[in-house]
Amino acid sequence: MSDYNRTTRECRVSQLHPELLRALQSHFLEHKLGSLEAETLMCCETISSRKDLGSLASLLRGASDTTIHTAMLLTSEWLIWVRIGDTSGLALNAANLKEIRVGAYRSLFTKETGLEIAGYVGDRQVRGVIGMGAELAAQKFCEEVEKAITKANPPAPKKGWPKWLGG
Repeated sequence: MSDYNRTTRECRVSQLHPELLRALQSHFLEHKLGSLEAETLMCCETISSRKDLGSLASLLRGASDTTIHTAMLLTSEWLIWVRIGDTSGLALNAANLKEIRVGAYRSLFTKETGLEIAGYVGDRQVRGVIGMGAELAAQKFCEEVEKAITKANPPAPKKGWPKWLGG
């Protein structure tokens, strides 16, 4: 069972949680990525609220965030996600679409859903999941990211048979 209830909505960048918006604006300025609003193809925000697990489970899990806000942003070149938790603080990640592979994630054992990412984020090789709700906005975001990756990094053309084999 998941420790969090998640709700995902599609939104304009200007509608994001203020701290997430400030982090994205700083990232765009620092890396000279252009206008945040103009470069954004799609934006979603997920709010994760910790479930009441009972006192024993909470004691065993230790301190964890009660609420986590996560923004996911897609541009023609980048997948950027930033999260802020009431205990863990702020963390921003950006992955070049040419260096990652993604897919919709659904756990077989829990009701967890999200976007599974594998590849390079900066100079680190990563494999993980951005937790999202089960709403249509989350599914649409996953599909749009997959399309953008295919467009940014098209698969190599299939080679035919060599001439000596009749090709």
